[in-house]
Amino acid sequence: MATCPMDLPMEKGMPNLFLPGLDAADPDWAEQRHEARFLVNWRVAIVYEEREQRLSFRGRAFDISHGGFSLHSDFSLPMSDKVTVLISIPAVSAGQRPKVVEVKSRVIYTVLSNEFGLFRTGVQFVEFKADGRESLDFHLSYRNPAPQRMRQE
Repeated sequence: MATCPMDLPMEKGMPNLFLPGLDAADPDWAEQRHEARFLVNWRVAIVYEEREQRLSFRGRAFDISHGGFSLHSDFSLPMSDKVTVLISIPAVSAGQRPKVVEVKSRVIYTVLSNEFGLFRTGVQFVEFKADGRESLDFHLSYRNPAPQRMRQE
C-alpha cells in the first residue's frame, strides 16, 4: 500500500515538496493530523471568497476530525486561505432535517486519488459560525474513530 504524503514525517522548517504551500513550520496543521478521524459520507460545498466571481464546488467529506476533513470531488480545488465550507450533517432521526454547519476554512492541498478516481482535498477549519463547532462535536461524539494506519516510525 502506498503511503500518503500527509503521513510522512517532516523535519521542522523543511519545505514540504509533496504539498506545495504547506510546510513543517505550520504546527497547527501538523498537530491536527494526529486527531481522531471519523469516516463519513457527508455532502459538502466549498465557496471561494477571494475571487471576483464567487466560485463554489460540491463534493463529499469522507473523513473528518475536529480540525478539518478530506473531501472527494471531481475538481482539483486551488489552495486558499479564505473559503467558506457548508457541511450537511445527516439527521439522526426520521423526520429531522440535516444540520448545515458553516465554517471559515483553508484549502490545504488537492491530490488525485488513484484509489477513488477523484480528487482528494484537505481542508482545515478556521472559524465556525454560530453553534457549528458544538454541532460537529456532538455528531462526532457518538461515532467510532477510524482505525489509524499502521506505519513504521
